[in-house]
Amino acid sequence: MVRRTMGPQGNSDMKPSVVAALGAALIAMLAAGAAAEAATVNFGVAAFDGSILFVGTSLDQSTVLDLDLSFLIVNEVGADDASGLDLFDSINLSAMTSPPSRQIIYGSGTGPGSLGADVILSWPVGAGPAVDTFTETLTTVVSINRGTTDEIGLQLTGTLSDTAGDFKDTPILLSLTASQSGPTVGVEFTNMTSAVTPSAPEPSTWVMMALGFGALGYAGFRRGNANIAALFP
Repeated sequence: MVRRTMGPQGNSDMKPSVVAALGAALIAMLAAGAAAEAATVNFGVAAFDGSILFVGTSLDQSTVLDLDLSFLIVNEVGADDASGLDLFDSINLSAMTSPPSRQIIYGSGTGPGSLGADVILSWPVGAGPAVDTFTETLTTVVSINRGTTDEIGLQLTGTLSDTAGDFKDTPILLSLTASQSGPTVGVEFTNMTSAVTPSAPEPSTWVMMALGFGALGYAGFRRGNANIAALFP
């Protein structure tokens, strides 16, 4: 007759699953602790060269901003910005009109709705084979503020991706304000988005994971010895 050294049948069946669950929880905890970093884009751009045009009776009642002859220059970079941009870098802008232009077509409404043509912002970071190119596609007008004379405020949304893979179709919000002083129209906008990107586990995490697996293996070894002792008293 085989003598059992463990408790009731239910408890003996539960212990392997409990050990497995503990192991899975340990691995998940270590992986989560090692794995996530926030990548943020937070920069401002300005153009004040007097070449910006608009369509409409006044800027606050306009339907289109035309930046064909203007230069968009970075005038602010947030402390947590991961765009790779520096102050006074330039931003490329192209609207998917036919033929392509640099017009932002937002129409006569107060939002929300689709842009008259998608607007693409892009900028390269680095040089040579390692260059990382960011591409931002703005598709939607979230809101339009026409409450100030000779000023228009827009909030546009879309997605951001880069060739390094830190951002992949990440939602982005662009807040744009155009204002007129005499014959000169100036434009300022701020980009803001945040994405969680995976990172390689730290060496210490790999050590902790190895120790965790070792502990589970040792527990299994001891359980096997206990069963042998029970079968051969």
